[in-house]
Amino acid sequence: MSLAGGDPWAEDRALASRCVLGDEAAWSELVGRFGARIYSHCRFAGLRPADAEDVCQEVLVSAYRSLGSYAGCSLATWLYRLTRRRLADHFRSPQRRLVPSGDALAAADPSPGENPEAAAAAAADAARTRHALAALAEPARGILVAYYLYETPVREIAEELGMPVNTVKSHLHRGRRELRRRLEGRS
Repeated sequence: MSLAGGDPWAEDRALASRCVLGDEAAWSELVGRFGARIYSHCRFAGLRPADAEDVCQEVLVSAYRSLGSYAGCSLATWLYRLTRRRLADHFRSPQRRLVPSGDALAAADPSPGENPEAAAAAAADAARTRHALAALAEPARGILVAYYLYETPVREIAEELGMPVNTVKSHLHRGRRELRRRLEGRS
């Protein structure tokens, strides 16, 4: 993020402008910077891998179509908002499909040459983390996702949620503590 000229989002706006003008390299850069975060957000929300991919694609298509209206915040925050809205739509649909809590290895997709045991352990850890995060109450869950997954500054989270900065910090602190407690098996 550039702080040139005192505008922390000048770089993001320039990238968005290039995308609007049809610059394929700019769009590839945007997808490269944020695609995995959007997918991870969908998985942390409890979607199966295939559903998370679908929602991620829908978010990116929506972003591409509405980049002309983007202004005034970081791209990460803007995409986080789009993802939250699309997830809400997904969960309102009768066809929604959540990952069953016992499906710890559903995300295992080891790359060629990767140690299968290590991949399975990493997938189990990721599933445990998703499950523990999904069990957190809002707004702590959303704040943790925005802060850690989207790297959204506390000030921006506060603006998005209409909360004082110190309230967001409190939710962040309590959310971390509760997540740690759940991961250590002290639920």
